[in-house]
Amino acid sequence: PTAQPPVAHPPASGLRVVTAATMELQNVANLGPSGYTLSIEEKSALQVSMLAIQRKENLPSKLMFWGKIMGETNDYLIAYSLIPAYYFPVKRFYYCTTANMSTLVQMPILSPEWKELSAAIKLPFRGEPSALMIEGAEEPEEPEVAEGEEAPPPVEVFREQHRLSYVVSQIDHDVAVVPRGAFIVDAAHKVTKNKFFEGLSYPAAGALANYYHFRAPESARAAACLEKPGIVRPADFLDPVAEDAPAGVWSQFYDSSSTMSLLRSFYWPGYFFYHVCETGEYGGVYIGDGLANEDLPFML
Repeated sequence: PTAQPPVAHPPASGLRVVTAATMELQNVANLGPSGYTLSIEEKSALQVSMLAIQRKENLPSKLMFWGKIMGETNDYLIAYSLIPAYYFPVKRFYYCTTANMSTLVQMPILSPEWKELSAAIKLPFRGEPSALMIEGAEEPEEPEVAEGEEAPPPVEVFREQHRLSYVVSQIDHDVAVVPRGAFIVDAAHKVTKNKFFEGLSYPAAGALANYYHFRAPESARAAACLEKPGIVRPADFLDPVAEDAPAGVWSQFYDSSSTMSLLRSFYWPGYFFYHVCETGEYGGVYIGDGLANEDLPFML
């Protein structure tokens, strides 16, 4: 069959990005068509630090590479582990900076106030996790502790690491993608990876309707299918990306060899997802500045 020609991309400003649903480091070479990859140093350091945190925390699944958010001083490298949970698995995110790739740190949990503050910031990241994000804010003073008394927990202040946690969760919510059939609902009514997934056929891989958001369903139809007893079909319990608004937010095309189907998001420019046709291999990655293309509705 003849490959479908690439879709023309609308212009957008700023750095471009790439993100992943189940990207393993050894598959980073498949990012070639996106124009982005990791350096040998980044890949080697991440392999060591991901293995270390997995053993230290005894994680139930191996860490996957999520992406890279570029900063003015340093870049953030991000990984995650998929944690089984009732109804829908959750992702636990970890990060390090390119200045210190030997240690991955779990992303902090955010208060509603910090989510609002994070959403209001439209500036590039600095690449300094401890940087204070509120203008005029100062480092809290350490309280004096009498001899024999325990020191109180440190006062939490809004830092760049909190904004990073918010932005990663937003990007992952909007663009983490899996092909149809890659995940199923098992007999215990838990969403789990389909070990027998053999991939989409060439024609099916070229249809945007066969790709779904990997997140707890938000549409009433998909949520009802996941909650109902009995067998749930693979296409029924996830939200299809083809229904995202505005229409045209996604681009689908084949690579030059006609063996991989590729997806990009125009809202998070540079999100890159690939699926090798008729195989169980797929993944996605985000490499960019962490800023959404909020002008998209005016560009389509």
